[in-house]
Amino acid sequence: MTPAEVCDLMDFWAAADWPLTKDEVQRLAVERFDWSIEVEDGTPYLMNHVSGFTIPDVSTIGARKHLHYLRLDTSDELKQVTPEFTAFLGDNFTLMVREGEGRWGKPTMRNFEGTDSAEWDRPSGGRIVFNLSSHVLSAMFQTPQGVELDRKLGY
Repeated sequence: MTPAEVCDLMDFWAAADWPLTKDEVQRLAVERFDWSIEVEDGTPYLMNHVSGFTIPDVSTIGARKHLHYLRLDTSDELKQVTPEFTAFLGDNFTLMVREGEGRWGKPTMRNFEGTDSAEWDRPSGGRIVFNLSSHVLSAMFQTPQGVELDRKLGY
């Protein structure tokens, strides 16, 4: 995904009318992004086949009532890490952060156990997070309900 596509996606979720349930989020993703819902053992899972990544699943985690976050890969994931792939991920992370900074201002940068993160708290109460690990780039939108839960838990 290009940095602009990633940021457009995060802007869409940041502007959504939270709180939303997992089912509502899945429906919106199908309507807006042409993603799909696949059912396994009676449980619906959101999938991003549009980007053509090896692992197309989109994590949608929440309580029974409200979604807490939505996380997806923004690059393909490789099992064998090479110096070239590491450089590619680092360059693309830098471009994603630069695009985000142009839209949302200076991020809070963090490093936890080898994963670099750029975070932006949004006026809606939600949070956008870009992550760089050794094998994949990802983006997460944490809903206002998810941010509040983290605050209550001391994160």
